[in-house]
Amino acid sequence: MRALFKSEYVAELEECLYEARNQLRRYWAATLSHLPDFNIENKIWDNTQTKFDIDCQNILFECLSSISIPITIFSEESTSPIKFGDHGDFYLLIDPLDGTHNAVLGFPGYTSSVALYHDGNYVFGWVYDISRDLVYTAAYGEGAYLQSPIIVKRLKTRKSKSVEDMRISFHRPKGSRDINKIQTLIWSAAKIRVYSCSSLEICLIASGALDAFIDIGPPGHERSCDIAAAELILREAGGALFNDKGLPRFCPPPTTASLSDNETLIALSSEELIRIIL
Repeated sequence: MRALFKSEYVAELEECLYEARNQLRRYWAATLSHLPDFNIENKIWDNTQTKFDIDCQNILFECLSSISIPITIFSEESTSPIKFGDHGDFYLLIDPLDGTHNAVLGFPGYTSSVALYHDGNYVFGWVYDISRDLVYTAAYGEGAYLQSPIIVKRLKTRKSKSVEDMRISFHRPKGSRDINKIQTLIWSAAKIRVYSCSSLEICLIASGALDAFIDIGPPGHERSCDIAAAELILREAGGALFNDKGLPRFCPPPTTASLSDNETLIALSSEELIRIIL
């Protein structure tokens, strides 16, 4: 895999992240791929930080520590920002392991994601689908791409025209009112997929495998650290993101608040679909 984008600082960040990809892949082979053998006695998932979250964060931090640009990192697994170099206008918002529950249970749907914020915008997004060894990337104004060890592919969303033609993924709602809304879509859509990893589901829309990812159960579960990188990838591939009221949703700049600002989300392959979904 190689750096794809023009900006010098983005290209350097890409190089650091592709080394992180190598190390995360080794970690998957040595640890994560064996997790289904674990005996999990507690059937109730408490969503606490696990050793696997910390291990993935340490891999990312180690690889990012060599970068020459001064960066401040806000990570889901850290209580305070981490700084490399003198303070500058470069910020990273990262989720070292999105879909931890999937990883622990051996379901192949979990990612590491990194979003770079600079000069008032998210300018680069990187989402690594660990179990499939696929990297989704995008740079602001330069498009979105999928890379594997053997191919590089430009990403474009699929343009569905009706619910009956759509492949939809959900975060399962719990309130009866929201369940009824979702059931209408479930029985109308062409296909239903549920991965329980929002960054991956958004990237699958960017790649054309899905048309929508919907989380309408208030207050929503999608934090900026989960979706900032995937948001840029989807927008650069031709998609759009909204909240449950149909208003455009944009991730705020990286701050401590970005690690817990959960909100509803309707991610779509095109802006026009929001009218149909609503």
